[in-house]
Amino acid sequence: MPIQEMTVWDTAVEVAQGSRNRYGGASTLERVVVRLTDDTGAEGWGEAAPLMYITKETGSDMAATLREAAPRIRGMAADELLAALDEVADFKGKGAARTALEIAAVDLSTKNNQAPFSHVFGGHKRNAVTLDAPIGLLPPDEAIEKAEAAVAQGVRTLKVKSGVDMEADAERIVRLRERFGPDIKLRTDANGGFTPEEALRFTDRMVEIDLEHFEQPVLPSEEKHIDVFREIRARGMQVALDESLFSIDDARRLVDEDACDIGLIKIAKFGGPRNAWEVARVFDAAGKPALLSSPYESYIAKSAGFALALSLENADRAHELAHLLDEEPYAEWHHSISGGEFTLADVAGHGASGIPARVERIARTTV
Repeated sequence: MPIQEMTVWDTAVEVAQGSRNRYGGASTLERVVVRLTDDTGAEGWGEAAPLMYITKETGSDMAATLREAAPRIRGMAADELLAALDEVADFKGKGAARTALEIAAVDLSTKNNQAPFSHVFGGHKRNAVTLDAPIGLLPPDEAIEKAEAAVAQGVRTLKVKSGVDMEADAERIVRLRERFGPDIKLRTDANGGFTPEEALRFTDRMVEIDLEHFEQPVLPSEEKHIDVFREIRARGMQVALDESLFSIDDARRLVDEDACDIGLIKIAKFGGPRNAWEVARVFDAAGKPALLSSPYESYIAKSAGFALALSLENADRAHELAHLLDEEPYAEWHHSISGGEFTLADVAGHGASGIPARVERIARTTV
């Protein structure tokens, strides 16, 4: 079943970022969407968002790389493409571009084999995962209002941003705890915005609030960041890491040095779902949760992340797969989000597909 056509959409949409973090809030969101079509008419869909602070790519960069690969891809079966993915283009420094193509190829391959996307990860261990909701750098009253809407929909875990103003960040979290009590789990993500001294003082204030974990308290560029992570853990707070985790070598080092409790997995950081799975397995094997995070993508990439989350052994934490922005959907899926859970549909592939007319509407270029 050779691939006959590869379509690449370089898209951009204006958004009102509802979960502002220390990097700011997005006003224009770029994504690249890929569709592979074989000679039977079967389609594989892929997608990735180029986060500049992570992958150093733009949507235009991604689209150019993928379009150059198109002549080599035509005529290959999906499984052949997966086996030779790094031969069809130079993906060095282009992890998001590679991710979009690999998701599409795995989607097409598993559809051809009548298997779920999680088949490439050894199959799913469960049929649903719990989800969190993001609370950005908002004044306390606005944070509570946003949280109330999420809790009313069944969400029981809130991810609260911090890392800009220690006093304001603490007040936001304290007020949320006062409003919702012990039945709602709270976690915070500083995106590396604190100094080591601030991170430790913030930890001392938050231990009494009973946070689920403290994500990326300081950046890995801090000379003694590992010591800071260890000290935070010693003071009774679990540590999750994102900006410290860019490769399987990073994962192994963090686990070997017992520097954290949780690893955040953004598939595009690792160049595709299979690489991301290998990173997640490092944490899984050590008995540490690996949390899937897909904050800016549509149903397409979120469904790939969902499949990976379903395949993990350690699954006692909410994943970050429901952060959907307020925009017209350009993709659809068969799965469901209800009551704070993401539940699997019995379908082959990752269970999502683009709506071509809507993708075209937001595309800057299409090839």
